[in-house]
Amino acid sequence: MPKAKHILGSLTFAFAGLTWLYHGHAFERSPPVYEVDGQRYYLHPGNLATCTQAAAFAPLGAPGARDMHLRCEDWFRRHGVWDDVTQRRRVLAAGVTLTLIMAAGLVLAVRFEPPPPKIVRGPQLLTGRRARSAIRIISRSETRNTGEGITFPPGIPMSRDRESRHMLITGAVGSGKTQTIQHLILEAMQFGDRMLVLDTKGDMTERLPGEITLIAPQDARSAIWDIAADCTTKQDARELAARFIPKSSDPMWAEGARELLVACIVSLQIERPGNWTWSDLHARAILAPAELIVLANACHPAAAQILGDAANRTAMSILTTFKAHIHVLEAIADAWAAGSSSTFSIASWLGAASAPAPVILQRDGRYPQLTNAWIGGLVSLLSAHVCSPAFCESGTRRIWLFLDEFPQLEAMDDLASLLDLGRSKGVRVVLAAQDTSQIRINYGRDRTSAWLSMIGTHVIGRMNPGEGAEDMSRAVGMQEIERVSRTENLSAGTRSISRTPQRSVRPVVTPSELSSRLGRKGRKVRVLVMGFGEDVFEVDLPIVSLPKQREANIPALWTQANPPAPLQRKLPPPMDPESPAETPRPRLLTPDDLVRIRKPKPGGSGA
Repeated sequence: MPKAKHILGSLTFAFAGLTWLYHGHAFERSPPVYEVDGQRYYLHPGNLATCTQAAAFAPLGAPGARDMHLRCEDWFRRHGVWDDVTQRRRVLAAGVTLTLIMAAGLVLAVRFEPPPPKIVRGPQLLTGRRARSAIRIISRSETRNTGEGITFPPGIPMSRDRESRHMLITGAVGSGKTQTIQHLILEAMQFGDRMLVLDTKGDMTERLPGEITLIAPQDARSAIWDIAADCTTKQDARELAARFIPKSSDPMWAEGARELLVACIVSLQIERPGNWTWSDLHARAILAPAELIVLANACHPAAAQILGDAANRTAMSILTTFKAHIHVLEAIADAWAAGSSSTFSIASWLGAASAPAPVILQRDGRYPQLTNAWIGGLVSLLSAHVCSPAFCESGTRRIWLFLDEFPQLEAMDDLASLLDLGRSKGVRVVLAAQDTSQIRINYGRDRTSAWLSMIGTHVIGRMNPGEGAEDMSRAVGMQEIERVSRTENLSAGTRSISRTPQRSVRPVVTPSELSSRLGRKGRKVRVLVMGFGEDVFEVDLPIVSLPKQREANIPALWTQANPPAPLQRKLPPPMDPESPAETPRPRLLTPDDLVRIRKPKPGGSGA
């Protein structure tokens, strides 16, 4: 019934408007023409209107209307315009009749439509201008306390406090996750913020404007990760070893192998502080078992105690587990031994006086173990630096982590630290996943639920039917509604009508609505936004088509057949990873640049 009401209302206004326009054109702007002695004359619009009114009221018996109608008809016939006037009157009468029919249908639809349910308690779904107006009011109140940050939704400044409470974007393929992240990245670039972007599809590498720092062992343009500058303590070595040697069914063998890798790293930290490479680490890792035990005894006795005698079965099992994962180190040593003139250090990046170029971590599905190892290790050491007390708290520092499709990587336990402790250090984390079931697979149900409650802003795109859509529907919440039930009773020939209020609970947005209501709508993407108060907001995000800036991937030599032998490189000494001084940061993008980038191109399509 509500749909019929809307259709009838639209048709009523459409026919009324068309009838009015026709009346103005046929009876005022272009009245009938008649000729007298060869001269062409237009019938005066006032006289034509008088005759038309007389013709309309004559059948109703209005005094004088019939006589006026007969005189007008006689005059029109004598001047040869009677047929023309009659035709115009018929068209006008048909328009008036159709308008009245539609209006009558609208009245009946409204009359018999049941009243909408009253929301007693719980969130509401706000759409269109009402949604944007409500978000603007809430954001204006928040920005008074902590200042304005990036704009989200577009055109509405978000408070800096809300930025630091992080963001989670969920949605199926093609639901608008990339568009949302692109908008946030462009806004952060305008502020001149530090950015670390996880690129799972190559589109960020290909289309992100301006200069970038690419970290990708499989790409020839990759900067070399200066591991000696970032891995400076034994605990750093443990975090790195946990990424290169994953957990196994029997924790004993994996833990022992990790301690052995820690011994290799610690030996380099002692012998060549700040001046060792991935190739050096690989060379230590492929030492003979007896040499590894000697190394462990000298630099990391805990590993030597676990191994004991190299000839016993326990030591052999640990050494076998250790050697089974060395191939990842070998690939990194080949990739980052030579070929790049630039290096990247987390400590240097965090301590730079001005905002460096955005750092892109490019994931490659061809090398999942390699990708999981180096990206997980880099994020772990980044978390260690940020969460260290030496990295002081700041209300003005702005560091963004954009992790698109992050469940594609192995579980990164350090994300919890960044979400919790990084807030006071100026870290803003933007996570994107297809649905919460992906997150639960890697991080478990309890941790996923904790993250959903910890993150301040949720953006929900179109969801495919399934458990993920049901999770999001539950996350949006339930509302209690009240409907009025109308009952007719017939007793002793007397009819009575009773109205009884009935309360029930329903989802604010059902799982099916997450599939049908959201998604791409023309040149916009429709999403749900949660976190601005109790209600849920349906907003449209404009599609931004970024032009191609560079190739998405240029294969490194080691990925090709018969690559040349790797060359050894000596990396520069690391920077002191102290908390950076708060200095003004240059803007990477100006407002004019944003307008130019976001301006839609004819025939363009959004990612």
